[in-house]
Amino acid sequence: MEIDHYHQKSDTDNNLGDSTIVSKYRSAAEIVSAILPEIISKLVPGASVAELCKYGDQLVFLHTSKVYNKKPVEKGIALPTTICINHYLQYVSPLPGEGDVILQHGDLVKVELGVHIDGYIASAAHTTILNPNLQQPVTGRSADVVAAAHFGSEVALKLLKPGNKGSDIVNAVSQVAAAFKCTPVEGSIVQQIRRYVLHAEKSVILNQTDDLLNNDFVIEPNEAYMVNVLMSSGEGLVRESEVKPTIYQRNVNESYNLKLKAARSVFKKITDTYSVFPFSTNSLEGTRDRLGIPECVNHGLLRPYYVLLEKTGQAVVAQFKFTVLIPQNNHKPVCITPPNPLPYVYSELSIPPELDVAKLLADEIRSAKGKPE
Repeated sequence: MEIDHYHQKSDTDNNLGDSTIVSKYRSAAEIVSAILPEIISKLVPGASVAELCKYGDQLVFLHTSKVYNKKPVEKGIALPTTICINHYLQYVSPLPGEGDVILQHGDLVKVELGVHIDGYIASAAHTTILNPNLQQPVTGRSADVVAAAHFGSEVALKLLKPGNKGSDIVNAVSQVAAAFKCTPVEGSIVQQIRRYVLHAEKSVILNQTDDLLNNDFVIEPNEAYMVNVLMSSGEGLVRESEVKPTIYQRNVNESYNLKLKAARSVFKKITDTYSVFPFSTNSLEGTRDRLGIPECVNHGLLRPYYVLLEKTGQAVVAQFKFTVLIPQNNHKPVCITPPNPLPYVYSELSIPPELDVAKLLADEIRSAKGKPE
């Protein structure tokens, strides 16, 4: 009976036929779509990645404080603001003065963040390039990888509809990657999301592997997805950086009576402020709060997100990410975090017109000529 009750509640909580639920998804998405361009506009040579990540998280709290206040609900960060350059992939949110990164001309920069309203999640990521000459497009491998990631995300969006399979998306994205001599990164994923759940039942890795068929699934109405396309100019292999992690997430399956006062204090703040979602220690109030983190980690109450990078270190990686709702009534899927304008790039490579993905992307291929930012 308890299991049946859980499934009934879960179905009710994730029913996209409920306009209130859809409204919460859209509110989260509107905040993401307001903050991401603001951060992108501040990506200039000399800017501090630590300061920009902290600023992004502050904007999330500012925007979410203005909505759904008549009947208070949990709301805030679903994924902390991260900014990764060149061959770094995900989970970079450094502390000021501790491993900070200063942006430079020529950097390929990826920004990612997520917001939730009452557990309903919207997330997005965008790639730009700090072009030293705004009148000329960026060329070479940086241009190739941006084009591959952009068209890969576009074809994934077109195929993310009821009746198609996860493998259909994998195969199409692989075709796009090959056309630009790039590789989907191991962390590239089409991932179902549910209320309070960043990783629900259905998912498929876009870096095609032998066990693809065992992980395949059919896309159905009344589902929500995040599509995270990371393309590498190299082999797409991932390794953990030696950089100390600053992003953590509560492990709700562990309990422990913390001994240190600082640990008890910070764990309560984390529970109250971030619920079950990841957070960055960059957004904690100060050193005293951070002193309590190690005990929480040592006893399994917090799980670290290690900084990830492309294994070779010589490649560059581009990322585009979006959130999609597939309505209950089988209408057209809705991308609630639409893409930002592309960086000004020119790739000498292109998708051969005879490929099926070229036909799927015909309109985008004609219109997606990067313009000066």
